[in-house]
Amino acid sequence: MITLKQRWSTMNSVVHIIGCGARPTQDLPRFAAALGNDGWDPYVILSPVGRRFLDLNEVDEYSGRAARWDLDPHDARELPHAHMVAVAPASFNTITKLAAGIADTLALTVINEAVGGGVPVLVVPWTNPKLGAHPAYVRAMSGLREWGVQFLPADQTSPFPWTALQEEMVRIHKPDRAIEYPDPNADRPQR
Repeated sequence: MITLKQRWSTMNSVVHIIGCGARPTQDLPRFAAALGNDGWDPYVILSPVGRRFLDLNEVDEYSGRAARWDLDPHDARELPHAHMVAVAPASFNTITKLAAGIADTLALTVINEAVGGGVPVLVVPWTNPKLGAHPAYVRAMSGLREWGVQFLPADQTSPFPWTALQEEMVRIHKPDRAIEYPDPNADRPQR
């Protein structure tokens, strides 16, 4: 079982931005910078394929921290608890695996823990029409909606909706509204 080490933060509202294997992922560094200017504390997390679409140095340059993509039990860096998770762009593979509860990558683990923990999850699907009509995808979208996952529609024939995504994130959770989540391990004995 994979469990993420997380620290708890009450500073700015933390958002985990998950980028999957699609061209808009290349714009995540600039989107993270825009979110930082808007009062969010963004952490870029990539699927293994999403990593191929991004210049990792740009993430450092724009967001001030390295992108994460690997489940490394020896990695001392902890992710802070997120106030929101945005999956943008979300691939067919990520959406169908998420609906099946598969957590075999850092990106999927972060999203699944958010769904299970009641953290708002906003997904921007980025698939072609044939994959979007696939029965497994249609079932996955329906199931995720039932679980409270929210979707922002996007169409590959148009530019990726970064501005609409940022506006929807603010609608769901205003970044200046500090929320302190209790540490679920506070009452557990230390081993």
